[in-house]
Amino acid sequence: MLFSNRLVIFGMVVIGLFSILTARLFELQIIDGQEYLENFLLKTKKTITTEGSRGNIYDVNGNLLAYNKLAFTVVMENSDEFEKLGKANKTGTNFERNKMIHNLIQTIEANGDEIVNEFPITVTSNGRLKFTVSGNSLTRFLKDVYSITSVDKYEGDERIKVQRLLESSVDDVFKYLSTGQGGLSGSGKMFEIDESYALEDALKIMAVRYSVYMNRYSQMKPVTVANDVSEQTLIAIQENPEDFPGVSVTQNSLRVYNDSKYFAHIIGYTGTISTSEMEEMNEGLTEDDYAYYRSTDTIGKSGIEQKMEQYLKGKKGTKEVYVDNLGKILQVASSTEAKAGNNVTLTIDAELQKYCYNILERRLAGILLAKLTSASEGGSNKLIPINDVYFALIDNNIIDIDILSSEKATDHERFVYGKFVSKMQSILTRISSQLKDGAKQKDLSKEMQEYMLIVYSMLSEQGILNSNLINTSDTVYLDWKNDRISLEEFLRHALKEEWINISELELDSAYYDTEEMYSALSQYIVRELEHQADFDKLLYKYMIKSGILSGKDVCLLLYEQGVLSKEDIDYSSLSNSAINSYEFIKRKIRKLEITPAQLALDPCSGSIVITDTKTGEVRALVSYPSYDNNKLANGIDADYYASLVNDKTNPLYNRSTQQKTAPGSTYKPLVSIAGMEEGYIDGWSIIDTKGIFTSITPYAKCWHYPSSHGKINVQTAIGVSCNYYFYELGYRMGLSNGKYSSDKGLNTIAEYARLFGFDRKSGIELPESEPNISDYDAVRSAIGQGTNSYTPSQISRYATALASEGDLYNLSILDYVTDSEGVKIVDFGPELIDQIEIDDSSWSAVKNGMYEVVYGEKSSISHLFTALGDNKIAGKTGTAQENTKRPNHALFVSYGPYADPEISVTTVIPFGYTSSYAAMTASDVYKYYFGLLTEEEKNATTALLPDSGAVSND
Repeated sequence: MLFSNRLVIFGMVVIGLFSILTARLFELQIIDGQEYLENFLLKTKKTITTEGSRGNIYDVNGNLLAYNKLAFTVVMENSDEFEKLGKANKTGTNFERNKMIHNLIQTIEANGDEIVNEFPITVTSNGRLKFTVSGNSLTRFLKDVYSITSVDKYEGDERIKVQRLLESSVDDVFKYLSTGQGGLSGSGKMFEIDESYALEDALKIMAVRYSVYMNRYSQMKPVTVANDVSEQTLIAIQENPEDFPGVSVTQNSLRVYNDSKYFAHIIGYTGTISTSEMEEMNEGLTEDDYAYYRSTDTIGKSGIEQKMEQYLKGKKGTKEVYVDNLGKILQVASSTEAKAGNNVTLTIDAELQKYCYNILERRLAGILLAKLTSASEGGSNKLIPINDVYFALIDNNIIDIDILSSEKATDHERFVYGKFVSKMQSILTRISSQLKDGAKQKDLSKEMQEYMLIVYSMLSEQGILNSNLINTSDTVYLDWKNDRISLEEFLRHALKEEWINISELELDSAYYDTEEMYSALSQYIVRELEHQADFDKLLYKYMIKSGILSGKDVCLLLYEQGVLSKEDIDYSSLSNSAINSYEFIKRKIRKLEITPAQLALDPCSGSIVITDTKTGEVRALVSYPSYDNNKLANGIDADYYASLVNDKTNPLYNRSTQQKTAPGSTYKPLVSIAGMEEGYIDGWSIIDTKGIFTSITPYAKCWHYPSSHGKINVQTAIGVSCNYYFYELGYRMGLSNGKYSSDKGLNTIAEYARLFGFDRKSGIELPESEPNISDYDAVRSAIGQGTNSYTPSQISRYATALASEGDLYNLSILDYVTDSEGVKIVDFGPELIDQIEIDDSSWSAVKNGMYEVVYGEKSSISHLFTALGDNKIAGKTGTAQENTKRPNHALFVSYGPYADPEISVTTVIPFGYTSSYAAMTASDVYKYYFGLLTEEEKNATTALLPDSGAVSND
C-alpha cells in the first residue's frame, strides 16, 4: 500500500513536471515562438568600420595649421519606436519622427549649439524660401530630391515630367518633400511634415530628414545631427533617452583649421564624399580593399586636403561583431586597429603669410580712402563717389534688405522700408506706363533704362523670353539691342515671332488675341518685379542717388543689423549728426571695421606670392579676400556657403593661382632678353623714343606722352618703363626684308615666354588657370598687353627665374610627409626643370634696369624703398588695362637682396589704379622680411594710405 502511494505521488510529480514543461514549450513555440525566432535570426555577424584619424598639416616651421579634435556629436539612426508610437497614438510614423526631431533641434539650440545643416534651401529674412545653390549644384540637388539618376532612361510624357522636375522652384521642392506631391509616381508621402510647424522649424526638420533620406542605402551608418555640442546638450539627451529614440551622443573627430582665413585657399577643407568622387577614388578597387571609399566617408574637397588625400587619410580599422536585433554588440569576434594618416609639412611660412594677408588688406583699404570722394560722380580719374559706398553695403548683402520687411524689423528698418515701398510703387507705375506706350530706350533716363534692362533679363532668366528662339539677325531685335526702340515694341514683336512662352502667363481662356497676350505679359512683368532681388537693389541704388535714402539712413542700418555694435562710440555721434555719414564711412574703413572685401568696390582683392629664389619653394601664397574653411568642413554651413557664393568679391576664388591679368610692363625684362639674345639690340643700343609710335595703326602711345624719354638704351628703358622703346623692339622683331609681320614678332616673343615657363602652369600643387601667351599685335604684346594673360603664380615663377639668372623651377608648396611616428616618408625638394641659357651681358642689362626701377634717378617709386636701407632690391612695375570703365591692374615683381637674392615678391592688385600701389605693398613685405618693423607695426590693424606722390602709369 505504501509502495503504491509512493508510485501515485511520483506519478503526480512526473505529470506536474511534464505539464510545466508542456506549458513552457507551448509558450516558447506557440505564444512567443515568432519573437524568439526573429531574435535568433537577428543575432548576426557584422563588420564595423572604424576610422583612422586624418593626418595634420604644418607650416615650414612646424606650426600646426590643420588638425583633429575630439568632440561630442549628436547622431541619429533608424528606430522602430516611431512606428510603435504612431500606432499607439494614432498619429503615424512620420508625425512621431518629425515631433522627435523638432524636440531634438530645440534641445540642441536651447543649449547654444547648432544642427548640421547642409540642406540647400533657406528662409530669407522676409519669410521666403530660397535655394542656396545654383547651376550644376542645384541640378544635382534636384536629381537627389526626386531620385532621378539619369534623364535618358525616361521616355515620352514621363521624360517631359522629369525635365520639368529638374526645373522645380524652391516652393515645389519644399512641397514635395513635405507631402510627396508633385514628384514621380511611387514617391509616397515623403516626410509628411505637418503644416502646424513654423516655416523655419519645418525647414530644419526637413534638413535632418533629408540627411537621413540621403543615407537610406547606408543605414548602418548613423546620420550626424550636430557637431561639437556642449556638455549641456550631452546631458539633456543622455538623461532623457525615451524622448529621443534612435538618438545618441558619440565622440567624433572634427577637422579644425587654425587662423583659417589666412590659409583657406591653400589648405582647403574636407567633406563627405560625393558619388562622382567615390567612383573616381574607387576605380580599380574592390570593397575588401582598405583604401575603398564608402558613401559616408570624409575626403579632401579642395586645396592640400584634396591634393594630399592619399597621405592624409587614416587607414580604416575593422571589428567583426555579433549584434542582436537592437544592434547591441554581443561579442567581438576579431578586430584590426585603425591607423592615423600621415602628416604633411608645407613650404609656407605661416607668420609671413599672415602678415602679407593683413598688409594687403590694409593697403587696399588705404587705396579706397585715397580714391573716395564726396562728389556724385567719379570722373576721368575713376574716383569712388560716396554714394557708391552706401549702395555697396546693400549690393554686397552686408545690409540685408529682406530684414527690413520682416516682423522683427526695428523702427529704423521699417522707416527705410516705408521709403522703399513708396519708391517701388512709383517705379512700377512708370514701368507699367512704359510697357503700354513706351519711349525709345535711348530717350529714357539712365535710371529707367536700367529698369527696362532688368525686365528683359528677368524674362530671359525665367524662360518667358526664349533666347534660343530669338533670331539674332532680326532687325527689331538689333534695334532693341542698340536702344533704337522701346521694350514695348520689342516684346510685341517677340510675341508675334513666338519667342515668348505664353504658357506661363495667366490667360482666362484658350482663345486670345495678341493684345490680350501682351496685356497678360505686362501684368506678369509688374507682378514678378516685386519679387526680384536685382530690381529691389536697383531701387535702393537710385533712392541713394536721389537722396530719398540718405547716407545716414544707410549707415544706421549697419548698427540695426549688428554689422557694427551700438556700443561703438561712433554710433551716438552718427545718430546725433555729430559726424556726417561721409566722415563716418572714412573712419570705419580706416579702422577696417568696414573692409574692402565687404564693399566689393575697385580695388577689393589682391594676391602676393613669395618664393625662395634658390629652390622655387613658396613661402607665402596670399589671396584676398578669403573665407573660414572651418564652416565648410565637418558639414557645410549652408547659409554661410550661400553668402560666399553670393559675395561679389568671390572669396572662394584663389586669386594667386586662378585670376589672370595681363602682365603689363613686368613683361619688359623678358622682351629685353629676347631682343638682345636675337640680336635686335644689345645692352647699349640707343633708340630715340618719340612718345607716340606711328609705324603701325592705330598708333601706340607711351604712358609718358606727350613727352618722351629721349634717346635711351635698354637698361634705362626698363628703368623708366618706356613703352615706345619696347614698341620699337616688338616692331623690329616682326620685320623681314623691310616688311612688318606681327606674327613673326609674336613668335619671337613667344619663344622666350616659353623659356620662362609662360606656356605651362607654375607647378604649385593647387588648381591653376592655364596661361596664355599673346597671339595678337606684336608691338603691344612687347609691353605685356596684347592677349598675354597670366596668374600671379606664373608671373612669380618668371620673377624667380629673373632673380636666379635662369633657374626655372616648378614652384611648390609641399615640403615633406611624415608618418604618425614622425618618420619622413616623402621629401618633395626643389624641382629645377630648366636652366635658361642667356648671355651674361643680357642678364646684366636687365638686372641693372630692374635696379634702376627702384633706385634710379628717374624712378617714381624710389622713396617707397628708402626705409630698407642697405637691404637693396630690384623690381619692375606693371600697369595693365583691361576695362576702360574700371581702374588699371597694378603689378610689381621684385627680388632681394639685390646682390644675392633670397626671395622674390610678386604683388598683383586687380583694378588697383597704379603699379606704385603694388610696389608699396611689396615694400611693406620686405620691411617685414628684413626685420625692420616693430611688433606694433607688424600687428597694426588700420588702413595704410598711399605715400604722397606715389603714382606710376607704366
